[in-house]
Amino acid sequence: MDRRGQIANRAVRLRNLGITVPLLCASCAGLARNDQGTLQPQTVRGPCDVKKFFVLSQTSVHTDMTIGNAGQPCTFTMFNPDLQLTLAAALVTSQAAHGHASAVLTNYDRQAIISYAPQPGYNGPDSFSITLEPNDLGVTVAVRVQPAPPAS
Repeated sequence: MDRRGQIANRAVRLRNLGITVPLLCASCAGLARNDQGTLQPQTVRGPCDVKKFFVLSQTSVHTDMTIGNAGQPCTFTMFNPDLQLTLAAALVTSQAAHGHASAVLTNYDRQAIISYAPQPGYNGPDSFSITLEPNDLGVTVAVRVQPAPPAS
């Protein structure tokens, strides 16, 4: 069995969540992963970009978001619902100073949706933090808000 097969078939301990999840080949389709865990975010929607990050052995992670202030939020999802994780809560623990951040659970509490919308007309730095329960997995997002493109 090659290295990819060994990784895909072994059980991965998601220490942050206190859950052991077997990653079988059938559930690994479309998941980028390495020895640091599964690559996040799973999806990104809106006029933005979110830097990819890994979640496995850390109790807190950091990522960067760039968003154009066009009146639309940036939304990203964490965790593939096929992994059968069960989250207890997704909480905004430090609200953005120049916008609004939110965190909710979906897919029968197997996926977290994180959203950020800047204040109209604002451009510059911002940040917010969320915590996923159980076991206090913290995600800090550094935001760079860019001006909206000129109307054509």
